This record gives sequence, structure tokens and C-alpha cells, in this order.
Amino acid sequence: MIDKRRLLLFSKIGTLVLILLIGIAIIPITISKYQSNSVGGINSNIAFYLLKDGYYVESLKLADVNLDDSPYVVNFSVSNQKDNKVSDVDIEYVVKVVTTTNLPFTYELYENEDYRGGTNLINTGNTVVEKDSDGTYFQTFSLNKETLYFNSPKVNNYTLLVYFGDLTDAKYQDVIESIRIVVDSKQVIE
Repeated sequence: MIDKRRLLLFSKIGTLVLILLIGIAIIPITISKYQSNSVGGINSNIAFYLLKDGYYVESLKLADVNLDDSPYVVNFSVSNQKDNKVSDVDIEYVVKVVTTTNLPFTYELYENEDYRGGTNLINTGNTVVEKDSDGTYFQTFSLNKETLYFNSPKVNNYTLLVYFGDLTDAKYQDVIESIRIVVDSKQVIE
């Protein structure tokens, strides 16, 4: 004879298994409706460029300098290339000459030309005189901002001339003059 309880139990278990199998068959279809794909890219605004950072100091030793009418000549250059490698980014820079005002020196600065017939880039429009916390006066000659582009290697050559003036007065004895050439550079961020 057939046990009704057992038949009812097997039919409930069968129904649950059938619901489970149908659920397993439908779930992947339901999940796949909510999937999406995308392709993205990133543009980095940060790079390392090939300039040696810092500033350079040229010290003048008056005992070694001939005090005639000929100027003391300092040559320096700014470049976006080094060892046949060119910068990966555009670079902006400003050249500054910072001096103390202790001695009656006169300065001239030339870019990419011979100073004997070129145009002096130092004028009253780009000269600032400031006093620091110790009471020392500094004059700063700033040139216009220059840009070196990543796709074209370039070297800008500069010539700084220092004319010593009349130093025969005893008040200039043991007086020190400081001259710094500062190249302030940064990456161009668009």
C-alpha cells in the first residue's frame, strides 16, 4: 500500500528541487542583464624633466680679478636636454640674477647673442631692490618667462657681464659682494 505521508513528503521535496533548478537556470540570465564593460584611459599631468634642480652661486674673489675696464664674464645655459635625452614635458623657466648692493657694480645680461653687439636684458623695468630681515639690500634682475617645448630640444645660452666700477675708495675695503644666478623652472600644466 502507498503511504500518503511519504508521497506528500516526496512531492514537496520534488517541488522544492524543481523550484531550485528553475531558479539556478534563471539567475545567470538575470545577472547578465546588469553587466557592463567599459574601456578607460588616463592622462598623467606629472612627469620628471631633465633639469638639475637647485640654484647656482658664482663667487667672485676680487684678489683674482683684474680691475680694469674689461668686464668679468660668466657664461651659463638652460636646456631641456641632457645626454641626448629631451624632456618629456614643456618647461617654463625664469632666469634671475640676485646681487647684494654693497659695491658699485654694473650688470649686463645677454641671451643667445654676442654681448659685444647685443641687447642688454637688464633694465629698470625688471629690477627690484628689497631689504631682508638682516638689513641687507638685494637687487634682483628678472628676465621674462621662457618656454622649452618637449618636442624640440633647445639650449638657451646666457652671458652675464659684471663691471666693477671705481673700487679705489677705502670704504670698499673688506666689503663682500654676492652674485647668484637663479633658474626657477617648472612643468607647464595645461
